[in-house]
Amino acid sequence: MLSYRGYGASDGNPSQHGIIKDAEAALQHLLQRTDIDTSRIVVFGRSLGGAVGAALGKNNPEKVSALILENTFTSVLDMAGVLLPFLKWFIGGTDSKGPRILNCLVRSPWNTIDLIDQIEQPILFLSGSRDEMVPPSHMHRLYEKAKRNLRCFFVEFPTGTHMDTWYVGGDRYWQTIQHFLVKELPNREGSEEGLRDGWENEWGNQ
Repeated sequence: MLSYRGYGASDGNPSQHGIIKDAEAALQHLLQRTDIDTSRIVVFGRSLGGAVGAALGKNNPEKVSALILENTFTSVLDMAGVLLPFLKWFIGGTDSKGPRILNCLVRSPWNTIDLIDQIEQPILFLSGSRDEMVPPSHMHRLYEKAKRNLRCFFVEFPTGTHMDTWYVGGDRYWQTIQHFLVKELPNREGSEEGLRDGWENEWGNQ
């Protein structure tokens, strides 16, 4: 199991640049294995892992086949105002209404909101509506920015919190992931028109 630098038993200090390099190294390791189908690599990321996964998917469109993002924030800049509300006028993302004069102090901004619409692969957003750490509105904003990609899907779990969405979601959680993988890997032939509506009508509103 990979631990980013500065996390778990790994040495070093965590940074956005370093963590992305760690994720790239993990991906390269997978691509060298002979016991898996390297044409069907799916990246799953929760919370900060979602920001890492989004960057990895964007940078490796031919190596990563799909993304699953759960309870992920739009950016660390936006989260600063969530955790310390008095900062929201001084630190914020591209949609911030404040002067953002302190943004330069944030060394790892993780601006997922600014790259999510550049991702070409299928994306499944899994959102816990009772997330007490990352406001669910962050997931909605990411999806709204990404949904020009017709293979981008959003599923909510009404009782899910930041870390237990997988648990309280029960069978529906796992069936949603399974259905996404079966439907989207490998790429299906034919037009993508109407793809999102049909998929979400079946699984997104249960």
